[in-house]
Amino acid sequence: MAEAFKFDWDVPSESIAEVRRRTLYPFKSSGQETDAEMRENSTTVFGAVSQAGEPVGCIAVLDEPNHDCALRVRWLGVDDAVRGRGLGARLVQATQVYAATRQLGLWADVRVKAIPVYERLEFEPFGDFFELPNIGRHRVMRWWPAGLQP
Repeated sequence: MAEAFKFDWDVPSESIAEVRRRTLYPFKSSGQETDAEMRENSTTVFGAVSQAGEPVGCIAVLDEPNHDCALRVRWLGVDDAVRGRGLGARLVQATQVYAATRQLGLWADVRVKAIPVYERLEFEPFGDFFELPNIGRHRVMRWWPAGLQP
């Protein structure tokens, strides 16, 4: 029997806080200080994928103009146990639908290991690779709805 995954959009930040910490910042302790940045921008919309009622993946998109785009994608994370099943791609696609509805471009600081996911979804690289302390090597990736690329 196939494993059932449930995708939800516009979920409360608290519902994905632990999966976000576990998949992206395992070196940080859980708690209010770690989760505070999730509430800094009131425009942030969160997405989640759950298995058996437990979040196993997360993503967010928020109004943060940069790199010729109006929206920023953040906090794409999927538990190791369920990686390689297209869950990350489905979460990124949800941000693309959200951006297309608003007719706005997306940008993200993407970890090297996630670049192939974004490339398959037609994001383009922008600029050079850079290092974020304690996190690793990244590259900015950008995407626009059809006909909106500058």
